[in-house]
Amino acid sequence: MKTINSGFNRRDFIKTSAAAGLYTATAGYTKAITGNSLQRPVRIGFVGIGSRGSGMLRVALSMENVEIPAVCDIVEEKVERAQRLVEAAGQPKPIGFTGPEDYKKLAELKNLDAVFTATPWKLHTPVMVAAMKSGKYGGTEMPACDGYDEAWELVETSEKTKMPCMLLENYTYMRNVKMVLNMVREGMFGDLTHCETGYQHDTRYVTISSTGELLWRAYERVLNNTGNRYPTHAIGPVAQWTNINRGNRFEYLVSISSRSLGLRHYAATKFGPDHPTAKMNYKVGDVNTSLIQTNNGITITLYYDSMSPRPVDFIYRIQGTKGIYSGTLNKIYLEGISPRDHTWEDMNTYMDKYDHPLWKKFGAIAEKSGHGGSDYLCFRAFVESIRNRSEVPIDVYDAATWSIITTMTEESVLNKSRAIDFPDFTRGRWQARKPLAIGII
Repeated sequence: MKTINSGFNRRDFIKTSAAAGLYTATAGYTKAITGNSLQRPVRIGFVGIGSRGSGMLRVALSMENVEIPAVCDIVEEKVERAQRLVEAAGQPKPIGFTGPEDYKKLAELKNLDAVFTATPWKLHTPVMVAAMKSGKYGGTEMPACDGYDEAWELVETSEKTKMPCMLLENYTYMRNVKMVLNMVREGMFGDLTHCETGYQHDTRYVTISSTGELLWRAYERVLNNTGNRYPTHAIGPVAQWTNINRGNRFEYLVSISSRSLGLRHYAATKFGPDHPTAKMNYKVGDVNTSLIQTNNGITITLYYDSMSPRPVDFIYRIQGTKGIYSGTLNKIYLEGISPRDHTWEDMNTYMDKYDHPLWKKFGAIAEKSGHGGSDYLCFRAFVESIRNRSEVPIDVYDAATWSIITTMTEESVLNKSRAIDFPDFTRGRWQARKPLAIGII
């Protein structure tokens, strides 16, 4: 695979391909002229094939002309399971790697276009760096990095190698989220003023096992951080609604955390008050609340609550001069359009007109995958970027900006909610970068 150079022009690529009689571009994607099997295969290596990795492997195998030549995990049984899945899909048995740093060997394979990782978080940046340095597209689960050094390493490696790195933030592909994005672009909410969002999801059951053992998420989320440890599901959709890194940017945030009671209460209830996990000192507060100011004056409220007994609610509220949408209610109010003043109406009223093009085109297929169909659409965007040799819709600047919120919120919490400035990973280029076309993002 050729490395993308600084003079890469996607339009020229499409013209060249069309002239060769191979491809034609439609709605931001490349389709075979014959409509069947002339698409160039996209070859992806998988690193980390536990529960999440296996789920995304199944999504990849459901797509036409996607091949899996190699898989990697430190647990041999998981590698063998992944190999069986690939073979069951009618593909040759992939090469299996099981060493602790074998992701580097996988990345160096000549028959790969890209590397996808669903490892524990601490390996996301190392795997992506290895992929890009080997001339491969990188695709990572959330978060993309841990701390300023890793964030800048991702950005600088991508810039130096000219290889894209995509954060596969599936929640930006949820149907209601995409529909709101379409409506924002159509001006239905007017000029935006405020958004509210949050990762509010009881994850205590995946933090302490059914036998009372601390799982890896405990070390990532509750023992070593006092801020928002998982911001991207919540902030990703809002960042796209508000054109962050493409004409707008996050300027600064302030953050505060409540006391930590939820996990000890959970452990005491499940295993007794004398159980070690019921006596541990967990750093994470049960609820973290952050406020973000954007360059153009939009404010954002961002919540993180994964230690409380509660139903899932990501909020996804957007407010503008012409109206408001509430994801919690899945209802909307548009001044002068909604039939009754100051009264919510069902969001589905606007579905026929404003459903996102990706959902209109692929919704029936996508809904068969996880997370309401967003897994399929997100991975498809990754695959089509690779196939087209184009930039990814959630690029390395987005990956770094959304992920660094974890570090920034902890800094603010530990310093009496001091305002923390966002790094400008684009180095000023955000001012000239244009929002992606609605059919691509």
